Amino acid sequence: MKKLHFLLAALFLICFSGFAQKVKFKKGEVLVDNIVWLKYEGCGTFDGTCSFMNLEGKEIIFMKTIIVEGGTSRTPSNPQGKLVYTQISFLGLDKKIELAETDKKIVQILYKSNVVVNGVLVEENVDILVQKYGTEFSGR
Repeated sequence: MKKLHFLLAALFLICFSGFAQKVKFKKGEVLVDNIVWLKYEGCGTFDGTCSFMNLEGKEIIFMKTIIVEGGTSRTPSNPQGKLVYTQISFLGLDKKIELAETDKKIVQILYKSNVVVNGVLVEENVDILVQKYGTEFSGR
């Protein structure tokens, strides 16, 4: 019986891992499933900002890491109570969202939401993303 449970759990994980996009930041390009989707500047471990450009080099998305001292509860693992999140601005549309995710996870969310199609921001899809995520952190 334990073997059957293990086998079912393994199959379940394999099925769902196949649906996740594989995101890489390599030599100034954002690769999703090994296909160039956008270009980037910044986005390093110690960079506080990250710019995404279409393949022609026009900046369309700007991300900024925000750190608020005392913005959340103090815990043993977070003694200063730092609130860390990323503000994503959709340039030219004057719209923003805030997420507490890694850069790669944010790219997966943006890609899955189809906010960029053929190097152009799709305002309708950006609006849906803004409705879903909003700016919950800066409103505190």
